[in-house]
Amino acid sequence: MRYNSFDFCDCRLIKQHGRCGFEDGALAMSWSNSGIEFNFEGTGFIVSFRHYAGETPAYVRVFVDGVSQRFAIANGEERICYDGLAEGRHNVKILRITEGLKLLLIDSVTLCGDDPYLLERPADKALRIEFYGDSITCGYGVMGNNASPGYVTFEQDSTNAYAYMTAEILDADGRYMCQSGKGIVANCIGDRDDMKVSDFWAWKNAAGEPWDTSRWTPDVCVLNCGTNDAWGGIGDEEFKERGLRFLADVRKAYPQAKIVWAYGIMDETKLRAVEETVNEFAKNDANTYFFPIKSMYHFNDEVGGGGHPNTNTSERTSAELAARIKGIL
Repeated sequence: MRYNSFDFCDCRLIKQHGRCGFEDGALAMSWSNSGIEFNFEGTGFIVSFRHYAGETPAYVRVFVDGVSQRFAIANGEERICYDGLAEGRHNVKILRITEGLKLLLIDSVTLCGDDPYLLERPADKALRIEFYGDSITCGYGVMGNNASPGYVTFEQDSTNAYAYMTAEILDADGRYMCQSGKGIVANCIGDRDDMKVSDFWAWKNAAGEPWDTSRWTPDVCVLNCGTNDAWGGIGDEEFKERGLRFLADVRKAYPQAKIVWAYGIMDETKLRAVEETVNEFAKNDANTYFFPIKSMYHFNDEVGGGGHPNTNTSERTSAELAARIKGIL
């Protein structure tokens, strides 16, 4: 058995998912569904992490040749080990699937086998989509049921949320900037000083480090926000004014992208305000679209943990949204 580790910072054979960065040579994952993907020759691999100091465990999902498992990272001392794979070619994708303000750091990946080595970099998809949102995009409570309590990371899985599923249906590369409880004017309890979707969509990480939007240009930008502004008591006029500025910021960054503002999955209070905002902006921008989604409360068996959508909601809404995006491309 031989072992072979690679340098994240200087490896062109690794595909990054999401707005990853590097911290002293470690791969830093901040946003949901951020991580890495690679192809290799061998029989196994070991993933090592650095210290993690979140209040609750973070979770990652590891896909090996399309089959996935979920792992908890409580303090960073954990290692994920795969062994006994058939000698030959394998594809591996490692994604962070729970949100958090703390970076989750992959220290190293070590390949195992008779002569293990990296193969060609996984190909980019023809379509690129960025999603900006709140807990709905994060997958808060998506693995739970309506009897579950409030926020717990073991019930969250962003790969089971509507956004990731939409990208999968469209065979697209996706990036997901999302945090629970956030709006475009205020958070769900009306705090205007909290981080906002209308700000962090342009951040490299949840700590507020700026991102160079020219580094990765999406074909489609999906906004799913407004639920927390409704719960936070923000009036429609103030919401629309900030929404117009949000759309203008996204358009300035991505002049050719289709922009879709989807709304309604958890709360329909701001449906008219979102529609009016998009219609006003679209008077001078024909590539901006409003997409109303019926609330999960119109259906049986769609409420998950903490009163949030479950996987049934994700499957329904992702199919609807994917069809809408296909229609405008």
